Amino acid sequence: MSITDSALEEQRRRAAMNQSLFRDVNERIEDLASSSFASFVCECMNDGCVERFDITIDEYERIRAHPNRFFALSGHELPEVERIVETTDRYVVVEKLGAGDKVAKKLDPRSRHSCGRSASSRS
Repeated sequence: MSITDSALEEQRRRAAMNQSLFRDVNERIEDLASSSFASFVCECMNDGCVERFDITIDEYERIRAHPNRFFALSGHELPEVERIVETTDRYVVVEKLGAGDKVAKKLDPRSRHSCGRSASSRS
């Protein structure tokens, strides 16, 4: 593996770690949501991003069904570390690549707690 490839894999790992922190915040927001919509934190890799946007709980659950996927505002994605798998008028869904895929899956709170959740189990 060349230095360039090594540096890219490190960037992918760091991006997944940053995005996983935002995902943890959004898991708490979902827990507190009192309607079918909630204002979630952008899960882009920029740790200084404070953007928020509304998505439905059903949309959130659909994205969360894949532990290596995150949602972000359009333009906040970075093609070197993630692939866009869905585009809407409010956000994009990205899937982690390379080392970032493994990190995202390892840090997925639903996998860590193995009890899982679904939209139907929320009260």
